[in-house]
Amino acid sequence: MTMPRSRSPESAISDEPELITDVERVPDAVAHVIAELRERVQTLEARTQQCEAERDELAAACREARDAQRHAEELMRAREEILAVVAHDLRNPLGTIVMGSTALLQVGTSTEPKSQWTRTIAERMHRQAERMAQQINNLADFAEILAGRFTIQRAPQVPVTILTAVRDLLGAIARERGITLDVHPADGLPEIACDSDRVVRVLSNLIMNAINVTARGGVIESGARLGDHQQLVFFVRDQGPGIDRDEQATLFQPLWRSKHPGYRGTWLGFSIARGIVDAHGGRIWADSTPGAGTTVYFSLQPEN
Repeated sequence: MTMPRSRSPESAISDEPELITDVERVPDAVAHVIAELRERVQTLEARTQQCEAERDELAAACREARDAQRHAEELMRAREEILAVVAHDLRNPLGTIVMGSTALLQVGTSTEPKSQWTRTIAERMHRQAERMAQQINNLADFAEILAGRFTIQRAPQVPVTILTAVRDLLGAIARERGITLDVHPADGLPEIACDSDRVVRVLSNLIMNAINVTARGGVIESGARLGDHQQLVFFVRDQGPGIDRDEQATLFQPLWRSKHPGYRGTWLGFSIARGIVDAHGGRIWADSTPGAGTTVYFSLQPEN
């Protein structure tokens, strides 16, 4: 039997340097790991400081946003109060003007030049007083729309009656400016459940805007037709300067103002019209080509 050879003392001594070398490398590896950990800790600390700084900036931005929102709400409330006060305070003196002009119209039908002149002035006063009353109602409605408190009273109405009321209200004003107001509803239109006074106001605002941008000798058309899904569609078409496509998207927003000088002062009527149509669950939109006039449509649901 062959016996295993034992290692000599000399060979054992020869392996000790390799073992000592491995042991000496352990502190270096630990030191390397510790250095990496320290570097990571420093990176995390820097990132934490950055996050804290960003958090502070975000908190400051949120405070500024809340302050701006409170300020905007205060301005909105102040504007609503001013509109309400103005509308209320103008009604009494305007009522006096309406009563006075009505009395003058009832004086008589004398053919004397002075009497005819008086009647002509009284008619103009009466028409302008009616327009002022319409604007006061617009202000009151605008304040309610901004405050989210606007409501309507629905009842079955015949479209031709609404269009006739608008023609009677604004026909004389259009004639004074040399403009033809052509109102023509389609035949056989169904009744609609709506607030007739408010729908008349929508059409009046749109037609008055059209009068303001149509030159003497022009024609304004208004009517109604049956649209898709049995909805009733009213329209007002003018021969004004038209509205650029980039402005049409914001046409019915509050305080809209066009860059075109011909549309100065028309912003209130469009935004009020949208508020009234929205309250009816309808839709309002415009089709316009610069230089070729504008047609504004709005739809209402017929009475079932």
